[in-house]
Amino acid sequence: MPLSAALSLALLVPGRPAPPPGADPSTRPAAAVGLGPAGPPPTPEDPLRVWVLGDSVMHDGSPALAAALAATGEGEIVADSSFGGWGLTTVPAWAADTEQIITAFHPQVIIGTWSWDDTVAGDDPTAYEALLRQALARWLTPGDGVELVLLVEFPQIGPNTFIAQPLLRARLWATLTAEQRAWDAEAAQAVAAFGPHARYLATDQVFDPDGRFLTWAPDSAGREVRVRQVDNIHLCPFGAAELAQLIVHDLGQAIGLAPSAPGWQDGPWTADLRYQIGVAGPGACPADQPVAGYRGLPVPSSDRRP
Repeated sequence: MPLSAALSLALLVPGRPAPPPGADPSTRPAAAVGLGPAGPPPTPEDPLRVWVLGDSVMHDGSPALAAALAATGEGEIVADSSFGGWGLTTVPAWAADTEQIITAFHPQVIIGTWSWDDTVAGDDPTAYEALLRQALARWLTPGDGVELVLLVEFPQIGPNTFIAQPLLRARLWATLTAEQRAWDAEAAQAVAAFGPHARYLATDQVFDPDGRFLTWAPDSAGREVRVRQVDNIHLCPFGAAELAQLIVHDLGQAIGLAPSAPGWQDGPWTADLRYQIGVAGPGACPADQPVAGYRGLPVPSSDRRP
């Protein structure tokens, strides 16, 4: 569903003018993040208000993130506009939608990742980084209440299991990985212009440790559990929980958010239909096992990782 349609009940107000594409967001008045160590920390009485945006992979991660934030006792998702196909280049109304969401829900932190801009990011890195900076400047408009934007490295994808021809599958994986790395690098560079108000979070330690893509990974008991759906792109509950843990830990470092209390990983959110019906239909996250000695697959090389 398009974001603008999903926001049909949001409060509408006159929009702020967006910064011009060539504007330098580093001219934004310097200030410490008004949360955590540099300001009043989140509390159960005044929890951190989070807006989640991005494409279907972020949408997969949002139930886990909601549970992990709730388990801190100090955070909650107040707006979730993630959906399949979201990107700055695919949703021209992102700036107007920003106005509506901020006015209606007053988020303090914005968290997002997406892949639908990857081709543009790879074809014209300079122009795409400028677009990212424009978006960051809009999200961090002084006085709108947003104090932190966290751009998350898009979880490394694997080879497309629906392509039967091995050579074609390998070539496509290499191409998509190179484009993905371009977005990652430009996201990491863009946040640097905003001081403590923007951060970039790497995810390779979970999704491709030591340069190897994992469809399955060991849980706390040492059992191999599916991280990714059968398409090797979207997340299963274990992968969503791993992503959420990374994000909550990073928010703890950035603003002093408390860690999540144990047990949230096995909550009712794991039964969400998005983990049962994937792009290929039912059975998106089967309870299968890898072959003995499974170590993942080496990710196609790229020199653009941040």
